[in-house]
Amino acid sequence: MSTIDWLGLAGPYVVFFVLLIVYYVWEGKRERRLRERYEEGEYAR
Repeated sequence: MSTIDWLGLAGPYVVFFVLLIVYYVWEGKRERRLRERYEEGEYAR
């Protein structure tokens, strides 16, 4: 198998996993910001 064949086979999976990791990191940061905002707001009472 040549390099182009490997890229054609594994490329979509690599892109999918990278997007998945980026999504989880992005959501984790966003959720932490929201939680901090709620804790210092009126929901902390």
